[in-house]
Amino acid sequence: MAVRRHWVFGLGGARLALGITALGAPALAQNAAAPPPAAAALPAPTVQGSPATPPVTPLPTVAPVAPVAPSTPAPVPPTAATAPSALPPAASAPEVEPAPAGSLPELPPTRHVASPSEESEAQPAADEPWYDAFDGRVFADAYFAWNFNSPKPQLRENDDVIAGNQVIRAFDSARGFALSWAGLDISHAAQPVGGTVSLRFGPSAKRYNSSCLSTSGKCDANYGLENVKQAFASFRPGGASGPVTIDFGKFDTIYGAEVAESQDNMNYTRGVLYWLGQPAFHTGLRATAELTPNVGLRALIVNGWNNTIDNNSGKTFGLQAIVHAPRDESHDWVSAALGYLGGPERDDTLAVTCAAGSVFDASSPKGCSPGTNRPTSGTVDHPSSNTKGWRHFVDLLVTSDPSDALHVVFNADLGSESLRDSDFSANFTAHTWLGAMLGARYLVLPVFAVAARGELYKDKDGVTTGSVNGLAITGATISTATLTLDLLPTKNLLVRLDNRLDHSTKQIFPSGVHDDLTGSVFTSTLGVVVTTH
Repeated sequence: MAVRRHWVFGLGGARLALGITALGAPALAQNAAAPPPAAAALPAPTVQGSPATPPVTPLPTVAPVAPVAPSTPAPVPPTAATAPSALPPAASAPEVEPAPAGSLPELPPTRHVASPSEESEAQPAADEPWYDAFDGRVFADAYFAWNFNSPKPQLRENDDVIAGNQVIRAFDSARGFALSWAGLDISHAAQPVGGTVSLRFGPSAKRYNSSCLSTSGKCDANYGLENVKQAFASFRPGGASGPVTIDFGKFDTIYGAEVAESQDNMNYTRGVLYWLGQPAFHTGLRATAELTPNVGLRALIVNGWNNTIDNNSGKTFGLQAIVHAPRDESHDWVSAALGYLGGPERDDTLAVTCAAGSVFDASSPKGCSPGTNRPTSGTVDHPSSNTKGWRHFVDLLVTSDPSDALHVVFNADLGSESLRDSDFSANFTAHTWLGAMLGARYLVLPVFAVAARGELYKDKDGVTTGSVNGLAITGATISTATLTLDLLPTKNLLVRLDNRLDHSTKQIFPSGVHDDLTGSVFTSTLGVVVTTH
């Protein structure tokens, strides 16, 4: 569900208005506040969609929060874990009354998709200034983390943070005081044309845009896109009341229960399922259709997982169906989203450097043959990677708001990818991984909530777990348990304390100063987010 806010400031005879649209993420957040614009507007379940694309609601939805004390008005920064719900119109969102000040605002339904009538009501009047048609959000996210394994040093020669949990942690791997990132989201509803731009600055922006699967190691951060989280144009053929929205550009993924922004989730830290098992964003074409008020459909044709510059000539295709059973205008008894994503993700070329006494030979099985006075390096074509080397991904997201104070979310994923047996082999072998997450958030007081999350993740062949200290992580089963205390001192300040235990059947967590590894790590993270809403 999208919530629209307006602030008006007068300077002499001038008038400046700022409108903000918040996307609900019932799956993970319980603040009625609104996250930044999310990608394609869909009411998908707590989908990994993120608050950065308001016109498109495919990103996170906030979990419903208990009704706020009527005495004080002050919406809280939305905690939105993406959750299923009706497909929201690609660009605008229904108006929602702010929660009483001084209390955690009630979270809108999971990924609610605004109906054409709601969209029309949300549009600025014809006599309003042109800038009232834009929605925006500005925020800053910082934290203090304590790792009880006390790994040292904090930085390696390659400047990668190695706080002892960088393998499975997304944006909170540093120890001590740290800035996660600062963000700016601006969007214009598609009526019939609109767009969204989300910018991020800080260590998390680089990590987010360095998460591609290319073997060359070149991701968005290497192509001048480190600070661009989303940038896409939206087209709604029927205008504000049209049931179909088309987005073109770079946008947040539609899958998963969590999103990149901490304030739009139930917990401050992101889970292992979000970071290892799911895509974060895509570049390409996305279509969202509201089939009925309670049924929506989304489709993707994109470059692949987490890349704007493609590393192969193939394309990745995605489809997601969303249904929900509403309990009232702001909550669902049950919302569910089932999605599939498939396509080639690995490079379809291979850079070859020949040994002394050999020269590059594209016709040779391994790219080199004996000889001299010819180039010793070149590129070998691997076209079969686009046909045999597909990655398949299935995502299920279910959320429920049994009461105004309680929000529950379940997310499960199954992935499989066919990889070459060796660089020059023509044979491919399928490797699978799977994971699940169960979480809940309960509003204890108008300004205080408690959230818990448990996860189980298994990657037998190490396709997604990567390496630690230069050693590949294979056969690991990872489990996490997180307890979060959520406090809203003022309507624009969110304070969260995450206490988290990560455990692995393999020794993957650095400990001490001698590169020792252990199988578990306990961390306490205090996150502070200041946001315009």
